[in-house]
Amino acid sequence: MSPSKDSTLDFGVFYNIVDGKKRTGIDVHHGVNPVTGDELWDCPIGTQQDVDDAVTAAKKAFPAWSATPLEKRKEMLRKFSDLFSAHSEEFTTLLCKESGKPRKFAGIEVAGVNDFIGWHCSLNIPEERLEDDEKVVTTVYQPLGVVGAICPWNFPLILAIGKIAPALLTGNCVIVKPSPFTPYTGLKLVELAQEIFPPGVVQVVGGSNDLGAMLTIHPGIAKISFTGSIATGKKVMESGAKTLKRVTLELGGNDASIILPDVDIEKVAPEVVMGAFQNSGQVCVATKRIYIHQDIYKPFLEAMVKFTKSIKVGSSDEEGVLLGPIQNQMQYEKVKGFFADSKAKGYKFAAGSPDITASKGYFIQPAIIDNPPNDSRIVAEEPFGPIVPTQPWSDEEEVIARANNTNTGLGACVWGKDVAHAEKIAMRLDAGSVFVNSWEKPTPQAAFGGHKESGIGTEWGTRGLISFCNAKAIHVYK
Repeated sequence: MSPSKDSTLDFGVFYNIVDGKKRTGIDVHHGVNPVTGDELWDCPIGTQQDVDDAVTAAKKAFPAWSATPLEKRKEMLRKFSDLFSAHSEEFTTLLCKESGKPRKFAGIEVAGVNDFIGWHCSLNIPEERLEDDEKVVTTVYQPLGVVGAICPWNFPLILAIGKIAPALLTGNCVIVKPSPFTPYTGLKLVELAQEIFPPGVVQVVGGSNDLGAMLTIHPGIAKISFTGSIATGKKVMESGAKTLKRVTLELGGNDASIILPDVDIEKVAPEVVMGAFQNSGQVCVATKRIYIHQDIYKPFLEAMVKFTKSIKVGSSDEEGVLLGPIQNQMQYEKVKGFFADSKAKGYKFAAGSPDITASKGYFIQPAIIDNPPNDSRIVAEEPFGPIVPTQPWSDEEEVIARANNTNTGLGACVWGKDVAHAEKIAMRLDAGSVFVNSWEKPTPQAAFGGHKESGIGTEWGTRGLISFCNAKAIHVYK
């Protein structure tokens, strides 16, 4: 990939960025193109010294950055957004290479970076004032200091900027750790940021998973913002507790969609399928359990199957491709395990095949499992891939209880023509984000977080800013 005109950014060489400077490493790792299975570019593996140096640089930069007026910080974020826009084509191609996403959807993610920055720049840091005859109490929100942003591989750009933008806006310095499966866009994003922000304000240290532990235990880091699995999130919380770090954890989900009997089947069924299979099912808030009223179960399932059979799976630049491959071999093998288990247990494949065709990339045709039991793996666990179960229901109280019968609570959907009735059901679903007559579409304007083991705290929205701050109450007596 060639850089944009008049740009010095080289999209074929990758560095960690510490104190505004490019760093190589003694050891390197590389991502893999999931379309071909071929190795991509080398990236340096960050060390404890890199982390220590990054924390030192961030702490040095913090006093001046936190004292920079809010409007000036917004101005710099907007300049960064403009600079990023000038490289949108290169970032889209890079994202296709490392993630395997169809180009259309890679382009949507790249455009979303500017949406996230723009939204955050429309916000102000809240301040609350209470006055009575005796005193005035003003509550202000001040930056924490150094933030560690640990990012996943499924949306490496959006989920990085979703941490970077509010952290910088509120006056924090941030150290980004991209996933070793998709390191490239995150490394290049932060390298580009050096053209706008002072050294030490935004840095990136990538490499092995050991880096996550180095960040979470480091006494110089005040907060960890983590997006990833429940198991790793628990480790982040445990190690962060040693220094009483603030943590925001956005973890896995097992989202239920409840289909009411009054829906327009032909219109809604394809939308429900999209909720399950978007990004090849590699979405924390993807629909992962579908409960269809028994009166429409058969025709609704048939409409889902019809649409699923029309979905084209392929490489990023193939015409008409809707789904790309699974992003990495580890996840590919995990998803294959759900297919194998469903086949071994004799569950009915309404769409797709229990046997996955071998290919040079990590491709899987989407599958729908017709009415497996409640205790089956495909119902009880999160596959994070293009396979979803459907079950019929008849009693509303029972299906709400079934939807809530999980240790997770990230997202959920309710579909029905009677919107008021659907909203009443939505209020009773134990999830951080519930969507009525839409599949799961998180937006930066709304708080995003999970109930139960799906996470701690929220990101995005107006509340997301506060999560990067300490509250301070100033009591002034008259």
